[in-house]
Amino acid sequence: MGDVYLAEDTRLDRKVALKILPPEFADNPDRRARFTREAKAVAALNHPNIVTVHSVEEAGDVHFITMELVKGKALAEILPKEGFALGKFFEIAIPLADALGAAHQQGITHRDLKPANVMVGEDGRVKVLDFGLAKVEFDLGSRGSEMPTRLATQEGQIVGTPAYMSPEQAEGKQADARSDIFSLGVVFYEMLTGQRPFGGSTPTSTLSSILRDTPRPVTELQPSIPRELARLVHRCLAKNAVDRYQSALDVRHSLEEAKQDVDSGDLVPSHRAHVSHRSLRMRLAMLAAGVVAVTASLWLLRNREGGRAVPRLQNAVQVTSTLDVESYPTWSPDGGRLAYERTEAGYFTLSDYDIWVAQLGSGEPVNLTKGSLANDRMPSWSPDGREIAFLSDRGGVWGLYTVAAIGGTPRNVLSLPGGFAPGGSLNWSAPQWSRDGTKLLVSVHQAGENVVIVLSLESLETTRVVLPRHEGNVCWDLEVAPDGRRFAYVEGGEGATEVTRLWTIAASGGESVPLTDGRTNVWSPTWSRDGSKVFFVSNRGGSMDLWQQAVAQDGTPVGEPLAVTQGLGILSAAFSPDGARLAYSRGGRVSNVWRVPIQSDRPATWADAKQLTSERAFIEFVDVSPDGTLLAVSSDRRGNQDLWLLPAAGGEMTPLTADPTPDWNPRWSPDGREIAFYAYRSGNRDIWVMPSRGGPARQLTSHPAQDMMPAWSRDGHEIAFQSRRDGQNAIWIVRATGGEPRRVTRASAIVDWSPDGTWLVVLRGDQIYRVAREGGEPTLIGPGYTPRFSADGQSLYYSVVTGSPENQALWKLSMADGKVSRLTKLEGRRGRLGYVFAADAHYLYFTWSEADGDIWVMDVMMNVSE
Repeated sequence: MGDVYLAEDTRLDRKVALKILPPEFADNPDRRARFTREAKAVAALNHPNIVTVHSVEEAGDVHFITMELVKGKALAEILPKEGFALGKFFEIAIPLADALGAAHQQGITHRDLKPANVMVGEDGRVKVLDFGLAKVEFDLGSRGSEMPTRLATQEGQIVGTPAYMSPEQAEGKQADARSDIFSLGVVFYEMLTGQRPFGGSTPTSTLSSILRDTPRPVTELQPSIPRELARLVHRCLAKNAVDRYQSALDVRHSLEEAKQDVDSGDLVPSHRAHVSHRSLRMRLAMLAAGVVAVTASLWLLRNREGGRAVPRLQNAVQVTSTLDVESYPTWSPDGGRLAYERTEAGYFTLSDYDIWVAQLGSGEPVNLTKGSLANDRMPSWSPDGREIAFLSDRGGVWGLYTVAAIGGTPRNVLSLPGGFAPGGSLNWSAPQWSRDGTKLLVSVHQAGENVVIVLSLESLETTRVVLPRHEGNVCWDLEVAPDGRRFAYVEGGEGATEVTRLWTIAASGGESVPLTDGRTNVWSPTWSRDGSKVFFVSNRGGSMDLWQQAVAQDGTPVGEPLAVTQGLGILSAAFSPDGARLAYSRGGRVSNVWRVPIQSDRPATWADAKQLTSERAFIEFVDVSPDGTLLAVSSDRRGNQDLWLLPAAGGEMTPLTADPTPDWNPRWSPDGREIAFYAYRSGNRDIWVMPSRGGPARQLTSHPAQDMMPAWSRDGHEIAFQSRRDGQNAIWIVRATGGEPRRVTRASAIVDWSPDGTWLVVLRGDQIYRVAREGGEPTLIGPGYTPRFSADGQSLYYSVVTGSPENQALWKLSMADGKVSRLTKLEGRRGRLGYVFAADAHYLYFTWSEADGDIWVMDVMMNVSE
């Protein structure tokens, strides 16, 4: 965007580079505002590998920025025809990935990463140029033209330099950090081979190549490139963004590991050319002997260092490929079969789950619980391979069941207390077998306690082990150590699964020991066979991946957790009994924002709907600004839930928060100046308030209980919220400036205030009530979820989200006569209506959620059973 000039800043006595906004952009107020906003965002990065932006200025009609003057050459100028040697490659690639990661953490996507935008200084330091500024559209109508025509940020416009674009950029779709990772892969490919992976005689043919062609493996062009490095490059170049690394910091970590292996000699080239058969045999024999010795030494060394080595996984094989969600794989003792749960509905809903068994390598999967409309969930294979235990709500009551592994009539062996948490999260763990197969163990949440029930299958008698509760949390996942002496379990807030914590405890009870910090999402713990490590699934690296934590005999952690996989998006995982293979469910929740017009004569259908976001992320909450121009949403597009601003008509999302812990449920103040939300920044869920255009957030409440779901009063002076401060879900009100909250009434959620501000609409389960702001006994309005008042205050909108997708809809209740009318009829599309929606005078804004999950198996190169 504009030319760069050398100038001298007399104010600070230094030479600087000037970047001038072209006149055709300077005349447009929106372009000038975007130029200033993006330049200021980059100026705040302060990273040693990103060129520093000093100031944003104007002189008359000229608008420009002053930048650090880098003495050196562009990467494009120094790149050899055959590519760099590995040492030089790592010198440039690692800081380049680090710079990208730093920018992405601040919500800045480059979108035009290429060798011409990477400077290598005279001192060897790498500097990335044009972060957030190189957002230009190319006119592909002129043959061979690559002349920038205008800034482009909206879907449908092609942004970037064709040879380095991601597939989503080439299609004019929204680009996020993973688009930069694709461009990074193109740059890496060129740095290693001297060639670009995609090409064409015109920009159009180049884009076509990016969308359709598979690049030649880098090892074909440079046989000396190690296999692991080649895999890294080609993973960056995956056509589907979900198959790439999900974080540039993950790329950096992989590069650092590859460099360490190259430096140590562990990472060998993919193959050597021109080696005679005899010479090859001799070398292989010598190499085999050396590998045995080195492997033994490394094994001993790494185990002495407390299990710091992580297993390497390869040869991924997809076991299931349906459109349904398949999860919770469990291995048969012989390692030849997998049992798992499968549902059509998706996560956090209870809708006809079944237990399936798949024979690896042959045959079709078999439904063991076919014909039942019950929810049969979380299978666990017995040590002798004859039975599978699972949870089920057969007969309307949840219980623990067993069924023959070849099929048959399930047997109820234990009734389970309680139920499931809001949103469908079970309040029990998957059943666990004792090593001798005579007992079953399951954790339950009962009468305010977390308890492990140990069931004797012979006598059906039970014993209980009480697990300590930490700040009112519920235990969900349980894993028994191989020797039966310790438990690993996951704890989180009731019905809130985005932040959980992994603990260990002696099987006899006592004090529990934390293995994770309780600031990320943790699931699916699995012990190594010797009990020295616990593997778990977590989003601590951005996407849900497998991690390893070494533990001492007393269950305390040894060192920091280590990443085993990167960017896979794992739901649950289990190692085979011999530790040689890993089965995992790969998938995730996808939820995007839509809008439909509010119509008086008929319900809105998909034909009336407009999709406002289109990305593989989970947008959970949405609210519309008082003037109807902006939406505030919470999205996990960067790994955990952050707050974003989205134009109400669709367009580019702008980040509001970037805290490493989740931020949820943004709600606009009546004057549009502030946004209230709840966050986990203090170690528990509390209410926070921040400026609606960005800036520091202030903490409004502070309590060990879970303070959630804020809603502003009509005058903006108070905020109501849900909390468990007195041991049960209730509604509380606090001054917007802070102070001591007061209790209003028992309810499961606060949703909105009446137009005159004298009463509130709240939820108890799936029923809507009204209650005076001073408190008192609530009055039933009717069934529904998330009620919101219409802009004129004459109607109450609400959602129905249970049942089949055809029955899920938004409804309107007239406050004058009680008449109910349907606002939406969304049929014929896979997925479900989200719980939360928003409305202004003209539109309804809602989320539509889909889910996928398939079972995969990979080989484990370092046996986790040892």
